Amino acid sequence: MLSAGTSRRKQAGFSLLEGLIAILVFSLGAIGAIEMQARAVQFGSEARDRATAAFLINKLIAQVELQDATSGDPSSEFLLDRTECPASLGTHPAAAWVLEACNNFPEASVTIARPSGMTTGFLTITLEWSAQFKQSDGAGGAVRDSHSMSVTNRFQWQS
Repeated sequence: MLSAGTSRRKQAGFSLLEGLIAILVFSLGAIGAIEMQARAVQFGSEARDRATAAFLINKLIAQVELQDATSGDPSSEFLLDRTECPASLGTHPAAAWVLEACNNFPEASVTIARPSGMTTGFLTITLEWSAQFKQSDGAGGAVRDSHSMSVTNRFQWQS
Protein backbone atom coordinates (compact mmCIF):
# COMPACT_ATOMS: atom_id res chain seq x y z
CA MET A 1 0.00 0.00 0.00
CA LEU A 2 1.17 3.53 -0.67
CA SER A 3 1.87 5.92 2.11
CA ALA A 4 -0.19 9.08 2.39
CA GLY A 5 2.70 11.28 1.13
CA THR A 6 3.25 9.44 -2.16
CA SER A 7 0.93 9.13 -5.09
CA ARG A 8 1.04 7.03 -8.16
CA ARG A 9 1.85 9.20 -11.22
CA LYS A 10 1.26 8.24 -14.85
CA GLN A 11 4.28 8.08 -17.08
CA ALA A 12 4.49 11.19 -19.25
CA GLY A 13 6.68 11.93 -22.31
CA PHE A 14 8.64 9.68 -24.65
CA SER A 15 10.77 6.73 -23.87
CA LEU A 16 14.30 6.60 -25.22
CA LEU A 17 13.30 4.08 -27.91
CA GLU A 18 10.42 6.24 -29.13
CA GLY A 19 12.73 9.25 -29.29
CA LEU A 20 15.31 7.37 -31.37
CA ILE A 21 12.64 6.14 -33.79
CA ALA A 22 11.33 9.70 -34.20
CA ILE A 23 14.84 10.97 -34.95
CA LEU A 24 15.35 8.17 -37.51
CA VAL A 25 12.07 8.93 -39.29
CA PHE A 26 12.85 12.66 -39.34
CA SER A 27 16.38 12.01 -40.65
CA LEU A 28 15.14 9.79 -43.49
CA GLY A 29 12.61 12.45 -44.48
CA ALA A 30 15.28 15.17 -44.45
CA ILE A 31 17.65 13.06 -46.57
CA GLY A 32 14.83 12.41 -49.06
CA ALA A 33 14.06 16.13 -49.28
CA ILE A 34 17.73 16.96 -49.89
CA GLU A 35 17.95 14.31 -52.64
CA MET A 36 14.78 15.68 -54.26
CA GLN A 37 16.28 19.18 -54.28
CA ALA A 38 19.49 17.90 -55.88
CA ARG A 39 17.50 16.11 -58.60
CA ALA A 40 15.42 19.24 -59.22
CA VAL A 41 18.60 21.25 -59.76
CA GLN A 42 19.96 18.57 -62.11
CA PHE A 43 16.75 18.38 -64.15
CA GLY A 44 16.60 22.18 -64.34
CA SER A 45 20.18 22.29 -65.60
CA GLU A 46 19.45 19.62 -68.22
CA ALA A 47 16.29 21.44 -69.36
CA ARG A 48 18.27 24.67 -69.76
CA ASP A 49 20.90 22.83 -71.81
CA ARG A 50 18.27 21.22 -74.07
CA ALA A 51 16.57 24.59 -74.61
CA THR A 52 19.91 26.21 -75.47
CA ALA A 53 20.74 23.40 -77.92
CA ALA A 54 17.32 23.64 -79.59
CA PHE A 55 17.74 27.42 -79.88
CA LEU A 56 21.18 27.01 -81.47
CA ILE A 57 19.90 24.43 -83.96
CA ASN A 58 16.96 26.65 -84.91
CA LYS A 59 19.43 29.50 -85.41
CA LEU A 60 21.41 27.34 -87.87
CA ILE A 61 18.19 26.34 -89.66
CA ALA A 62 17.39 30.04 -90.14
CA GLN A 63 20.92 30.57 -91.50
CA VAL A 64 20.48 27.70 -94.00
CA GLU A 65 17.08 29.02 -95.08
CA LEU A 66 18.51 32.52 -95.51
CA GLN A 67 21.34 31.11 -97.63
CA ASP A 68 18.73 29.13 -99.57
CA ALA A 69 17.02 32.38 -100.57
CA THR A 70 20.19 33.54 -102.33
CA SER A 71 21.69 30.39 -103.83
CA GLY A 72 19.07 27.72 -104.54
CA ASP A 73 20.05 24.66 -102.46
CA PRO A 74 22.92 25.34 -100.06
CA SER A 75 22.55 22.09 -98.12
CA SER A 76 25.67 20.52 -99.65
CA GLU A 77 27.70 23.54 -98.48
CA PHE A 78 26.55 23.01 -94.87
CA LEU A 79 27.30 19.27 -94.64
CA LEU A 80 29.71 18.56 -91.79
CA ASP A 81 31.01 15.22 -90.51
CA ARG A 82 31.04 14.72 -86.76
CA THR A 83 33.20 17.56 -85.44
CA GLU A 84 34.41 17.75 -81.82
CA CYS A 85 34.80 21.00 -79.92
CA PRO A 86 36.92 23.04 -80.02
CA ALA A 87 36.73 23.24 -83.79
CA SER A 88 38.11 25.64 -86.33
CA LEU A 89 36.28 25.30 -89.63
CA GLY A 90 37.77 28.19 -91.56
CA THR A 91 35.36 29.29 -94.30
CA HIS A 92 32.65 26.68 -93.72
CA PRO A 93 29.21 28.40 -93.78
CA ALA A 94 28.44 27.07 -90.29
CA ALA A 95 31.84 27.95 -88.76
CA ALA A 96 30.48 30.80 -86.62
CA TRP A 97 27.56 28.64 -85.50
CA VAL A 98 29.86 25.75 -84.51
CA LEU A 99 32.02 28.20 -82.53
CA GLU A 100 28.90 29.45 -80.70
CA ALA A 101 27.82 25.85 -79.99
CA CYS A 102 31.30 25.06 -78.64
CA ASN A 103 31.18 28.15 -76.41
CA ASN A 104 27.90 26.92 -74.90
CA PHE A 105 28.91 23.23 -74.75
CA PRO A 106 32.71 22.90 -74.46
CA GLU A 107 32.76 19.11 -74.90
CA ALA A 108 30.17 18.98 -77.66
CA SER A 109 30.21 17.43 -81.10
CA VAL A 110 28.26 18.63 -84.12
CA THR A 111 27.04 16.72 -87.17
CA ILE A 112 25.25 18.23 -90.16
CA ALA A 113 24.22 15.51 -92.58
CA ARG A 114 21.73 14.69 -95.27
CA PRO A 115 19.35 11.90 -94.22
CA SER A 116 20.07 8.67 -96.07
CA GLY A 117 18.14 8.32 -99.30
CA MET A 118 17.25 12.01 -99.39
CA THR A 119 18.24 14.50 -102.03
CA THR A 120 18.34 18.26 -101.82
CA GLY A 121 16.20 20.19 -99.37
CA PHE A 122 16.82 17.97 -96.32
CA LEU A 123 19.32 18.28 -93.48
CA THR A 124 19.73 16.64 -90.09
CA ILE A 125 21.58 18.64 -87.44
CA THR A 126 22.77 16.86 -84.29
CA LEU A 127 24.36 18.53 -81.29
CA GLU A 128 25.70 16.15 -78.61
CA TRP A 129 27.27 17.13 -75.28
CA SER A 130 28.17 15.88 -71.81
CA ALA A 131 25.85 16.95 -69.02
CA GLN A 132 27.05 20.00 -67.11
CA PHE A 133 25.65 18.91 -63.73
CA LYS A 134 28.31 18.23 -61.11
CA GLN A 135 27.90 16.05 -58.03
CA SER A 136 29.90 15.84 -54.84
CA ASP A 137 32.42 13.02 -54.66
CA GLY A 138 32.00 12.83 -50.87
CA ALA A 139 35.45 14.26 -50.17
CA GLY A 140 34.63 17.90 -50.83
CA GLY A 141 35.34 17.70 -54.58
CA ALA A 142 33.01 17.49 -57.55
CA VAL A 143 32.69 14.94 -60.33
CA ARG A 144 31.04 15.49 -63.70
CA ASP A 145 27.85 13.58 -64.32
CA SER A 146 28.83 11.03 -66.95
CA HIS A 147 25.73 10.82 -69.13
CA SER A 148 25.57 12.50 -72.50
CA MET A 149 22.70 14.37 -74.11
CA SER A 150 21.83 15.30 -77.66
CA VAL A 151 19.34 17.30 -79.67
CA THR A 152 18.65 16.37 -83.27
CA ASN A 153 16.53 18.31 -85.73
CA ARG A 154 15.72 17.05 -89.20
CA PHE A 155 14.18 19.64 -91.46
CA GLN A 156 13.09 20.13 -95.02
CA TRP A 157 12.68 23.29 -97.00
CA GLN A 158 11.55 24.15 -100.48
CA SER A 159 13.19 26.64 -102.77
